[in-house]
Amino acid sequence: MKSRRYITSLAAVGLLVGGAVGPLAPAANATHTRAHTCLAAGGVYTEAATQGGDRCVVTTRTLPVTVAGVPETTYSDAVPFGSPIVVESPAPLVDATTETETRDVGDPVVVETERPGTPSVSSEEIDAGESTAVPVVVAGTPVTTTRTERGTPTSTDAPGTRNCQRVNNDKGAKPVERCERTVVTTTTTPTTVITTVTTPQERVTTTTQPRETVTTTTTPVTEVSTSSQQQESCVTTTQPTSFTRTTTQATTQTRTVTVPRTRTATTTVTTYRYELNTTAPLVLVVFPIAANPRIVVNDTALAPLVTTFQEAGEPVITNETFPGEDLVDTLCAPADPEVTVTEAAAPDDVQNVTTPANPEVTVTRETLDPVVIPTRAPGDPIVTTSARGTGDTCYNNPATAEQRASRC
Repeated sequence: MKSRRYITSLAAVGLLVGGAVGPLAPAANATHTRAHTCLAAGGVYTEAATQGGDRCVVTTRTLPVTVAGVPETTYSDAVPFGSPIVVESPAPLVDATTETETRDVGDPVVVETERPGTPSVSSEEIDAGESTAVPVVVAGTPVTTTRTERGTPTSTDAPGTRNCQRVNNDKGAKPVERCERTVVTTTTTPTTVITTVTTPQERVTTTTQPRETVTTTTTPVTEVSTSSQQQESCVTTTQPTSFTRTTTQATTQTRTVTVPRTRTATTTVTTYRYELNTTAPLVLVVFPIAANPRIVVNDTALAPLVTTFQEAGEPVITNETFPGEDLVDTLCAPADPEVTVTEAAAPDDVQNVTTPANPEVTVTRETLDPVVIPTRAPGDPIVTTSARGTGDTCYNNPATAEQRASRC
């Protein structure tokens, strides 16, 4: 990136404050012109409409200069380099543990015996051979029952009256009653009396089962097993061990030095005028505001100068503790033998004795179908009477001709 800087020379400052600077050109002679003077000064001549406006602009450039900045140093992360160095050393011992146990020595010696118990006697009656059965049919007490069967009814109708009410004065010789005519229906139903004689009966079976008595004498037997096992008492001392492993890993890292660089070029532009009716010397033009000569500095950033160095980094040291093999020492001495008595039930000793017993007699009763004898005989008929109104009116003891016309 380029930048411009404007520098005011001491000569220009002197002119701005009213000072004077000497001529910047060789003395003019008769053969010189203003253009020759400007060219000899290394400038570019510009002719104006009037002599006072002629100008000579001299531009000078310096060679570019490369300027180095402040170096910046950076370091990369350290990475392992080469194989690690591993050193193992014993760690301090901790307290040992002691364990006592009793162990068997050889095979046990076993002695087996039988011990009889107290015998028990039991008796049981059981069937002896096949049973015999004798069936007999026995009649019970007869039971007599009667029932009546109805036949086909017959009906007859006859006139009648109902709801009779007196309609004349209580002082009359005879009461005159107004009644409703009815039809009286008499129904006669014949009956038959059925007499049934039921005689129950059952089959009585007598069963005789021969029996015998079995007397059982049972003696329990116990198997006794005595085992003698020789033993020893052992004390085991266990000493735990451990070791420390120290690992040293060398590392390497990259140191990078970066130097920024800038290329600087300076351009000076000076503007001159001429005295009236002369070709020399050149006189600096004094501008009201701008500097003369005008100095421009151009800075151009260049690629930085990067240098890398490979250096050793801090080593990585790791300490780890691992368990080692235990140191075990066992010391044994004879101990009292272990005697074990085991009892188990063995098959009982059973003795059976059989003797005859009283037979078992069983009577069973089976109800059979009864003997039923029915007889039929005529019974008393059933007579029922019913009355229904006809809606007509009649009179008992009529007193008038109209009433006599409707005599009941």
